[in-house]
Amino acid sequence: MKIFVHNRQTRRRPNVRKLAALARFFLLQATGLKSEGAWAEVSVVLTDDTGIAPVNRTFLDHARATDVITFTLLPMPGGGAGARGEIYLNVQRALEEGARRGNAADELALYLAHGCDHLTGANDRTVRERRRMRRRELLWIKRARRDGLMAGLWAVAEKEQGAFQ
Repeated sequence: MKIFVHNRQTRRRPNVRKLAALARFFLLQATGLKSEGAWAEVSVVLTDDTGIAPVNRTFLDHARATDVITFTLLPMPGGGAGARGEIYLNVQRALEEGARRGNAADELALYLAHGCDHLTGANDRTVRERRRMRRRELLWIKRARRDGLMAGLWAVAEKEQGAFQ
């Protein structure tokens, strides 16, 4: 499974390597729920309110920003096995909600887990479905924290680290 992280926002610099590792972990957790098998590749797109609102409007007909949007792209004939997925994460929303709840990195990880859960076909249209998804996502985050995957999701600022290599 290939994981690509695309940063299209400037609010906070992500640690792309750590986010890719966390995405891989969540996808492996989620794949246990998916009958079609493993993902060929998944792109994680980091954006902000300005970037996610048009995606939400175009594809879901919602005229507002949101925290996470996912797309599953089935394999094309002759294109190899495994589905492809896209997860759009709103870093601006994670920073704002994280400040309110206590930790922006945890909030971003929750959005990522939620996106991976949606890629399995899970829905949150009803209260029961939302609760089921949230329990599963919090369990995945607990496991990721236990395995040391939750630390360092943001890159260290240049002034703290010196010049980036």
